[in-house]
Amino acid sequence: MDDEKSTTENWSSTLSEDERELVIENSTLVTFKKNETIIKQGYMADNILYLEKGLVKLSVDDKIRSTVFKIVADDTFVGLMCSFVKRTVDFSAVAINPSTIRLIDRDIFEGLIRNNGEFAVSVVCRMSAMTNKIVHDLIYLSHKHADGAICTILMELSFIFKSNSFQMPFTRIELADTVGYSKESVITCLSSLQRENIIKASGKNIEIIDPKRLEIIARNG
Repeated sequence: MDDEKSTTENWSSTLSEDERELVIENSTLVTFKKNETIIKQGYMADNILYLEKGLVKLSVDDKIRSTVFKIVADDTFVGLMCSFVKRTVDFSAVAINPSTIRLIDRDIFEGLIRNNGEFAVSVVCRMSAMTNKIVHDLIYLSHKHADGAICTILMELSFIFKSNSFQMPFTRIELADTVGYSKESVITCLSSLQRENIIKASGKNIEIIDPKRLEIIARNG
């Protein structure tokens, strides 16, 4: 019980001890393997999903392609923005690496929002921050070619890992699948970025040398 309690305190600091216990008693921890589907587009949102540990990509599928619009890491609600609009989720979520999700009973969560104003404000703030980030990412991605999409993903990973140096959580083929372009396009783009001294890449290790130029390509690519 103590271990479970510590994992929820990073988002539930505005809850009382009894309310935290209520969340734990009415939630389930589920571990997903790498590349396992967490949510399929059209999923009935009976639970609130909270990513305790791992890395997850969110995508929207249409008849032509699957577009990844967000990568989320530890301490993030998955799908919270649309959980109160309707019962279905309009995107898919797939684990990039082994990920642990807490499934929180929706009715319990809604009750906490109604009865705890401070918690309600914290939830709204989280939703607002996530919406703002996704809107900016979607604007970037709406007109992307391969170079722009890959640079956007590199910027996103740098933001998640809070560093310009990080290890890619996926292979070149998996990166190609994430951005929706061929492996050859990914390799060509990464090679070009290295020649231009924008990044250094060695295996899965990435170092962003010139973040300003990377952002320009992400915005205009």
